Amino acid sequence: MEKYREKIEQHSTTMESMGLTPVAARVFIYLMLSEEHQATFEQMVNYFGVSKSAVSNALKMLESVKMVDAKTIGGQRKRYFSVNVKTMFSEDHISEKIKQFYTIMDDIRATRKVDDAFNEELKEVSDLYKMMLFEIPLILERWKRTIELKQQQK
Repeated sequence: MEKYREKIEQHSTTMESMGLTPVAARVFIYLMLSEEHQATFEQMVNYFGVSKSAVSNALKMLESVKMVDAKTIGGQRKRYFSVNVKTMFSEDHISEKIKQFYTIMDDIRATRKVDDAFNEELKEVSDLYKMMLFEIPLILERWKRTIELKQQQK
């Protein structure tokens, strides 16, 4: 993994700008670059040289947002962590996040009970997310068809 250290730093900076903590961003990119497509807790603690609690908190956060999965292999006590790309981009997962966001926007608008420019912005954002909720299944279906066509052409 040492050969990927520069890439981990490069891409984790982008992931931080999307809201991940520095350790979570690095763990996520590390797992994506892992040649085994998975790593143990101990491997990550050793690689990053940070505290166990920092790696533990990062993994908990990544698991909570369905970016990382954990599993045990053959009765071993060790847990193996891996990136969960399919869940991250599943229609259900994306739709749920969109619904949560526009529900918050709508609730804040209703709670504020103010007819001002900010409430109008909240409404516009909510409307955008509602439109996305409608469009996401169509986009994902086109994406799946494109993958199928590429596989058929091989």
